[in-house]
Amino acid sequence: MMQDRLIMVPSDKGFHEILNGSLPVDFDGSQCVVARAGSGVLETVSFDEAIEYALGGEYDEFDEEWEETE
Repeated sequence: MMQDRLIMVPSDKGFHEILNGSLPVDFDGSQCVVARAGSGVLETVSFDEAIEYALGGEYDEFDEEWEETE
C-alpha cells in the first residue's frame, strides 16, 4: 500500500494503471501532451504542434479556464 507520498514509483501498487489512465492511449514518449482549451482533454501532439499550442494562444486560453475553475 502506498504511504503518504507525493511521488509514486513503478513498484507501487497501481502505478501503471494511474500512468496509463493519465496519458492519452497513443502516447509513446516521443510526443508532447497538451490539454486542449475548452475541454481540458489531454492530447498527444508533435513537438512543432506543441510550440504552436504554447505560442499561438491556446495554452493561455486553457490557463485562463483553469484559473476560473479554482
